[in-house]
Amino acid sequence: MSDNPLMKFMINLFAPIQIKKPLVVPTLPAECMYQIFQNLVDQGEALHPFLLINRYWCRNVIPFLWARPFDDNLTPENMCKIILVYLSSLNDTEKSELGDFLIQNSFDTELVTELFQQGKPLFNYPMMLQELSIKNLELFVHSLIFRYNMEFSCQMNQMDDQLNFMTSILWKLFLRNSVNLRYFKVDNYPDHDDIPELYSHLKIPQTFGLSNISKFEIDYSTQPMLKNSINLLKMIPKLCKRIQILGIKLPRFENNSDAIEAIVSIIMAQDRLKEFSLEGVENEKDSQDIFQALQSQVRSLTSVEIDRVEITTLSLYDLAKCTNLENLKISNCGSLRIQDITNNVTTTPSTIDEMWNKIKFENLKKLHLEKLSKNTIISSLLIRTVGKSSLRELTMDVITQDTINSIIAICPEITNLTLLNYQPSLHDHLLSSLFQTLQNVTHLTIQIPISISVSESSIISGKSLPPSLTYLKLQCGYQKIQLDGLLSDCCNAKLKVLIVDVVKILYMDMKGITSFIKGRAGSSVKYLGIGGDVKYNCKVIKELEELKEKCGVCVIPWYEIGKW
Repeated sequence: MSDNPLMKFMINLFAPIQIKKPLVVPTLPAECMYQIFQNLVDQGEALHPFLLINRYWCRNVIPFLWARPFDDNLTPENMCKIILVYLSSLNDTEKSELGDFLIQNSFDTELVTELFQQGKPLFNYPMMLQELSIKNLELFVHSLIFRYNMEFSCQMNQMDDQLNFMTSILWKLFLRNSVNLRYFKVDNYPDHDDIPELYSHLKIPQTFGLSNISKFEIDYSTQPMLKNSINLLKMIPKLCKRIQILGIKLPRFENNSDAIEAIVSIIMAQDRLKEFSLEGVENEKDSQDIFQALQSQVRSLTSVEIDRVEITTLSLYDLAKCTNLENLKISNCGSLRIQDITNNVTTTPSTIDEMWNKIKFENLKKLHLEKLSKNTIISSLLIRTVGKSSLRELTMDVITQDTINSIIAICPEITNLTLLNYQPSLHDHLLSSLFQTLQNVTHLTIQIPISISVSESSIISGKSLPPSLTYLKLQCGYQKIQLDGLLSDCCNAKLKVLIVDVVKILYMDMKGITSFIKGRAGSSVKYLGIGGDVKYNCKVIKELEELKEKCGVCVIPWYEIGKW
């Protein structure tokens, strides 16, 4: 039985018990049922036990189970069952067409018989669908073909045709019925050259399935985008006006003008785009076209993340016009330079210095800078574009006197600080001066490259940590003697959360952590996370159990550390 208290209560409440009178199950309002089941789903609990309580409970559980059925962690058998349920929802004309196709392509007659003999489903399962990925749909259909095609092994060359047909007929079903679809992802099965031809189905009047999506993703980071995919993208601006979250991943060094044109149209067609992410556009003209298209969303955009994109000073200048932008992440954009002004610009500042002075992200609250230009001044300049005192969360991998000075001058009120690529022998004295100024930092993450070998004297002292610190996460590179030195000197901060994410946790490392938590300086620690190995040795497990029993510490599972 689950350890979740809410789940235990629900199961015990309606478990069979020996009573003289029939058990009367209370009928809660649908709104209450929704909140209960939503809380269970959010906590990762299975809802299947509630299907058998009674019809009313079944009707309230089914929509949750069929909102996101395309889980690629399911067994092939369960994948087949889900596709069979959807195929049973086809109308008579589509079933007849499907039956002819299955017979002509040597599918097991048991499958054909099963599809035609079963009646109409009790529920409109396509209507409940909220999330759909073309790749996952193809994966499920592939499982069905592999299981029921009696000559599959000798028909590999016909695989694409079979996959296209069955995916296409399901796609038409979803377009007609899936009015609750909110998340749609365009990607395709790795062994499949292109997605099925979906363009013709989008021309039918009843395209309810896409009209209400609020999250749309394009993921072609590992393969080129071909004809059918591009044709689908060209239709999206006509069908989808309510996208709030848009994510785009394209393959590196591919210059596909049709795809870029379609993406630009999608951006400009939206009523209120809030979050935007872009990856893999390494052509300057293409990236500039996309950034200019974002000008149509300057009042609504709150988050922009770019990775491996050819970004220029002019692009940043355009982006800064988004006055409500609160989150900005720039990573792997090594092309960003100080002097990269476009000569044909006439409506923007004429020199780089003027342009950088004009770039102001006045309301930015989160800034992530990683693997940018080799010129370290770029990171410092980007920090200085932030509105003074607005920034609360900062992640960076360039730790120099310039960046430290910029933080102290521009954003002394930050509360969450993540330092990547920290090298103690080079950066220790810089952090000491930084922490003397930052008096409001509550969350600190320090990442040391695993290849760095540090000595006891070079690691930052716990005495230097801000007294406001309540969360400390240490990633990689820490050996016992350095960890002991850091924790034993950590006398000012009142840590509540301590996470040590190392390659391998040794018993002596764990012993040092235990001693710290048991001591007065670490008595405030309530949550402890130990990363690295999936399996701890028996001595480490014993120390963790002792901390839970004697100190009331909650041990964070290793697989959840990334969420903290």
